[in-house]
Amino acid sequence: MLNWSYPHPHKHSVDWIIHQLDLQPHQHLLEVGCGSGRLLAAVAGKLNNSFLAGIEPSVALYRKARRRNKSYIQQEALQLHTGQVEDLPYPASYFHTIYGWGTYYSRNNRLTECLRLSYLLRTGGRLILLSRPGHYRREDDLRTEAARLQAAFLQAGLTDIHTEYRHLAPGASVAIKGFKPEMYIDPEDITTINNRLLNPEAYFISNVARMQI
Repeated sequence: MLNWSYPHPHKHSVDWIIHQLDLQPHQHLLEVGCGSGRLLAAVAGKLNNSFLAGIEPSVALYRKARRRNKSYIQQEALQLHTGQVEDLPYPASYFHTIYGWGTYYSRNNRLTECLRLSYLLRTGGRLILLSRPGHYRREDDLRTEAARLQAAFLQAGLTDIHTEYRHLAPGASVAIKGFKPEMYIDPEDITTINNRLLNPEAYFISNVARMQI
């Protein structure tokens, strides 16, 4: 299970994150560990006929995110959930982009979580994980964690992995991006890891979310 931190991204950080997302029309996006919903609101405000989902394990932060993004929820451009990734009701291969901001992993969780997220990605979809600026005091520690995440991406079957470092207040950050290939083969035991996600019946929550591009 992932552990999440809940930073409030500065404007320069938000601009960099949105640049990494490369938002396109008619897409499904998922933010994992959305906290109080500040980044969700920034992304939702730039959507073009797309659908955004967010999941947050903390009920208190989930409620704050709902209040902050009430208008987007009413427009059916955004759906929020509380719980863990395995609790999400969406079918496999549903999202074009899944991203997480300000995340950190225990040593045993990186691969499991990358497997779960990869299973939710469409063919050609992107998983983007970004660290919180200043979370690692030493650049060597940041690069070590980046290397561990790169290894988890590869073990989860993702390809074309890119890593980008950026100095943002109050410190360095890294964005790691991987793509789900056309010939994606589920790693061994993924059916056990993703048991909740194997329901063949799609769970659509809005007209926008029904788009199958």
